[in-house]
Amino acid sequence: MNKLFVLCLLLALPALAAADVEGMVWIGPDFYIDMYEYPNQRGTLPKVDVTWGEAESLCAAQDKRLCTEQEWQKACTGPQNFAYSYGEEFESGRCNTRLAVDGVWQRGPGLAPSGAYAGCTNAYGVYDMIGNVWEWTASWYSRSDRWRIVRGGSFFHNVNLARADARYGRFLDANYRLDLVGFRCCLSAAPPQTP
Repeated sequence: MNKLFVLCLLLALPALAAADVEGMVWIGPDFYIDMYEYPNQRGTLPKVDVTWGEAESLCAAQDKRLCTEQEWQKACTGPQNFAYSYGEEFESGRCNTRLAVDGVWQRGPGLAPSGAYAGCTNAYGVYDMIGNVWEWTASWYSRSDRWRIVRGGSFFHNVNLARADARYGRFLDANYRLDLVGFRCCLSAAPPQTP
C-alpha cells in the first residue's frame, strides 16, 4: 500500500468521523460532544432549570448521553489543554461570565442564546464551554453517590469558576434545578468509516 495514501487516510479520519454526526464535534477517538448547550442549536436559549435526571432523559431521547466529567474537561480545554476553553488567560467579555469592570466583578448580562459570544469557542469548534450555564455531567461528586458534578461556570460566575478545571457538585443532588444549570450531550464514538 502506498505510504502517502495511508498518511492521507490517517489525517482524514477525524474529518470523516466528525461528518458522521450532525451538530456534534468529534473529540476522537473516544466521543462526540454537542457543539452547543442543549438543545444544541445556535441562537437558541439553552434549556435550564432542569434536573440531572431530566437532562439524562433528554439526551437518551436523542440516542445520546450526558458527558462524563473527563469528556467535558477534554472537550473544554481543546487539544492544547488550555486553562480556559479559548486560551491560557481569562478575557473579560469573551464568554458569558461576570465581567471585570475597573477591577470590580459585576454580574453578567444573564442567559444568552447558544453561540451568541462568537469568541467563546475552542480549537474543536465547541461553543460556550465557559460561562452561560453550568453543565450537568454524568459523573458523581464523591463516593457518596449523592451529588452530581456541574462544569463550566455560568453568566453569574467569575473567573474562578470559569476555568476549565473548575468543578462544583457539593449539595447538587440529582433533583436539584436552577436557572443557571443546563447541559449538553455526548455520544460514544464508533470507529471512523473508511471510504
